[in-house]
Amino acid sequence: MTLLHEPAPRACTDGHRRKARHTPRLRPFTETVFGCLPRADQRRWAELYIEALLRTPGKKSVRRLAESVTDSPTASQAMHQFVNASPWDWLAARQGLLRWVEQQGGPAVTAWTLAPAFIPKRGRHSAGVHRRFDPLLGRVSNCQLGMVMLATGAHGPLPVDWSLYIPHGWAADSPLRSKVRVPDDACGPLWSQAAKLLRRAVSWSPGRQAPVTADLSWMPDHEAFLACLARSEQPFLAEVPDTVHVRRVTSRPADLPALTVRQLLTDRGTADAAERQHLLSLPVALPGAPAGRARLRLLAQRRPDGSARTWLTNLLNRPLPDLLPLMRQPRQAATVVTTLSGDFGLQDFEGRSFPGWHHHTTLVSAAFTYSQVRAGSA
Repeated sequence: MTLLHEPAPRACTDGHRRKARHTPRLRPFTETVFGCLPRADQRRWAELYIEALLRTPGKKSVRRLAESVTDSPTASQAMHQFVNASPWDWLAARQGLLRWVEQQGGPAVTAWTLAPAFIPKRGRHSAGVHRRFDPLLGRVSNCQLGMVMLATGAHGPLPVDWSLYIPHGWAADSPLRSKVRVPDDACGPLWSQAAKLLRRAVSWSPGRQAPVTADLSWMPDHEAFLACLARSEQPFLAEVPDTVHVRRVTSRPADLPALTVRQLLTDRGTADAAERQHLLSLPVALPGAPAGRARLRLLAQRRPDGSARTWLTNLLNRPLPDLLPLMRQPRQAATVVTTLSGDFGLQDFEGRSFPGWHHHTTLVSAAFTYSQVRAGSA
């Protein structure tokens, strides 16, 4: 096993190295975010890894990251060791990241947004890798499916927590999981792993009741997740496919059958031209919800081709104009994920282990968040 050591900084002898280093300004940031790491060498490698993510163009392999911040010939090996094998608590670091964001001023978290991250992979041995339809590529690909929870505040949506989906095939293969150190409690249906992210977000910001937003069209078991959201009584607004089942809510006491959103909108009839330009709002409930409880609001915006974008929310009394920023959150979150992939090395992790994936995503989140907050305050 390679022991971590203090890296030797690259000498500033060439034109590239005369650029101002990030380190002086990074130090207070990394002390807050990664102060939970038990050893000084780990904290120093966290700082250098973030600095390297910020300054290395193109593909961010461990070798290229190490070369951008140190002349040490063993730096890439030590950096790989720090991310993939060194034991440190990524959840504590993510809480530190949220704490640092809140210390920068401005309003606290105003919304949480759940978003997917499809990470293409070669081979079958990286934690959680499987074949799945990637909506961005428009085809089935070999990938890992990450889920990220973004906190929106003064600096826009910032990625603060992650989950790596472990599919059934992995859950049923204990030897396969042990090779890449996937713990048993990381397994479960996709919706339940998303629910864990939600519970952590709520626990990290107690008493604030920031609404949760998401586009659930990518989630196969979205109806189970919607039921979880409704039971939690956490404020939420989620874009849903029109195949989601709901019940009408009327003044009649008799139970009405469940319909898909598409059927409900079709039964309502063809909207006139004025209505097509505005949001339609209808009272509904999820199938199986107790009478008088879990009432929701269906929002629909018809497209010119007659189809509709549809949302469900438990924000029953919020004026429609106040809901528009929440409705935009998932697309803004998707833009952040694209930026993390293209500019911050989200897809460039070279290890296979479950802890390594979580360490890497934590460091990527820290680099992105630092750059966004500093750009906003410059």
